[in-house]
Amino acid sequence: MKPPREIITECPACGAETAHEILGGRVVGKKKLVLKSSVKCCECGHVHAVEIAEEMPIAVPIVVSWMEESARSTVSLPPSEEVEVGEELYHDGHRVLITDIELKGSRQKNAKAKDVVTIWAKRFDKIWVKISLDRHGKVYSKDILAIPEEEFEVGDIIEIEGDSAAITSIRIEGRTMHKGSASAREIVRIYSKGIKRPSTPEVRVRIL
Repeated sequence: MKPPREIITECPACGAETAHEILGGRVVGKKKLVLKSSVKCCECGHVHAVEIAEEMPIAVPIVVSWMEESARSTVSLPPSEEVEVGEELYHDGHRVLITDIELKGSRQKNAKAKDVVTIWAKRFDKIWVKISLDRHGKVYSKDILAIPEEEFEVGDIIEIEGDSAAITSIRIEGRTMHKGSASAREIVRIYSKGIKRPSTPEVRVRIL
């Protein structure tokens, strides 16, 4: 097995735990992966030898939901790694959020990878944000896609399916905000009111 291009380890010269370029060596082992190599510190340039052992990854079944579909596959994890509901993983090029962990005969909030029967997760590179749109006294419920870190602020002008609307308040867990901003991942619901499309350049317009 070929070694990786770089690893994070401690440099005996500068004392920093930082990236090291792998200059050679090989990865061996069956139950454990053992890297024996010369490495070069990316901070100070010091060259030294390392021997690092890691557990051989196992294939853990995972079901990932996205939109109205779910796909079953596997994710490689070290046997003793702790997985937890609410934790993010990278799987098949996407961010996924663990929503449930199935063991034999039960479901738990956390467990070691070797004990897991199935990880249940959802795509998390984009998430649905719920919006209530008050259009001339009639309230409509809308859903939009946003990246989890995207910020929404009270007073922002947004465009939803051709309608311009001003955010009047933002509901997050435990309270409703009448000023300030919140990220998409924090938001329970956005409340907005339909307005005419703004013409002044000072008003921020977010196209959704």
